[in-house]
Amino acid sequence: MLSGKQALARELSASHEHYLRALWEVRSQRGYARLSDVARELGVAPATLSVGLKGLVSHDDHRFLILTQEGERIAREVHHRFAVMRAFLRDVLGIAEEQALIEACLIEHDVSAATTERLLDLVKLLREDRELREFFQHRFAEYHRNCRPGSACSTCDLACLS
Repeated sequence: MLSGKQALARELSASHEHYLRALWEVRSQRGYARLSDVARELGVAPATLSVGLKGLVSHDDHRFLILTQEGERIAREVHHRFAVMRAFLRDVLGIAEEQALIEACLIEHDVSAATTERLLDLVKLLREDRELREFFQHRFAEYHRNCRPGSACSTCDLACLS
């Protein structure tokens, strides 16, 4: 059986998760969020945001957007996955901040909670253990695969592309 394209059973599409995370972040930064603020943050038209978020977003008396309890739960989960992916890419793999932001935004929708938590454990371990972090960063910075094109690698049992 061919494996690879698998999808986690998520409650919402990646776009909807992204909208909820943006709303949560705007509200966290400003204390309030208007539809126009969130749309501007995402670079989309305001009408785009209202589609598909029933039961997750409502308005307060001042017409500011607020997350329902369920919307808040999902937004926090998405933000957590994003933050962990960004930290892993930047702090462990040494990916530049701008690229780490872009890739974390892509990965956050497809990574499981279990994988997220294990990556967080690795990030925290390296932050807390200075000696291990320095050893890892030094060793990883100087490490380069030595694979021949088309050959099976005895270490990883994969065919290398380079």
